Amino acid sequence: MAAFTSYLQNKTIDALFRGQSLGAPSTWYLGLLVIQGIWQANTVYTSGQFVVPPTGNGRVYKCTTGGTSGSGQPTWPTTNGGTVNDGTVVWTEQTTNFLAGTFPPEVSGGSYGRVSQVANLGNFAGTQGAGSTTASSGNSGQTSNNNVLPWPVPSANWGTVGILVWYDAPTGGNIWAFEVLTNPQTVNNGNAAPTSAIAAVVLGFNNAV
Repeated sequence: MAAFTSYLQNKTIDALFRGQSLGAPSTWYLGLLVIQGIWQANTVYTSGQFVVPPTGNGRVYKCTTGGTSGSGQPTWPTTNGGTVNDGTVVWTEQTTNFLAGTFPPEVSGGSYGRVSQVANLGNFAGTQGAGSTTASSGNSGQTSNNNVLPWPVPSANWGTVGILVWYDAPTGGNIWAFEVLTNPQTVNNGNAAPTSAIAAVVLGFNNAV
């Protein structure tokens, strides 16, 4: 499930309790961010590269000290900002940075563009369940996409996409939410356009029942 950035959390607090406008966009733009890929043993990593563990845990790790990874994967920290030594590499968990709006780069070039979805009852499910198109009446605290989300067909290599983010503009803009993909996908020239299936993108509150 996607997590809300501090930008969204701050806007919500100000709107609910401090008399400010939420300023939510009328259209959402979903983008894809590039990581190095899935962690590999005995591999040279340079500072600034991002990986996910072979068995995804919903977290991304940044190489903060370059070197060569060990022969077996480390015990990945699951606390925000946690670090782990891996051979001569040091990895740092990235949730704290993501909440603050510091992310890996977005895909660039190769016919890439963000997927737009108008904010309405038809495009996003109510809290009562996936696919619903009426006002929320459930207690899940979650919404999901009611449509397949297709990105453009790549005309060049995009790299390995590992994070889905919600922007408030077709280019630039602010990131309101993010989701680490369970299975990062390497997208190359000539591949079929990447898609997110119906109900595959879920947004919600962590304290939902």
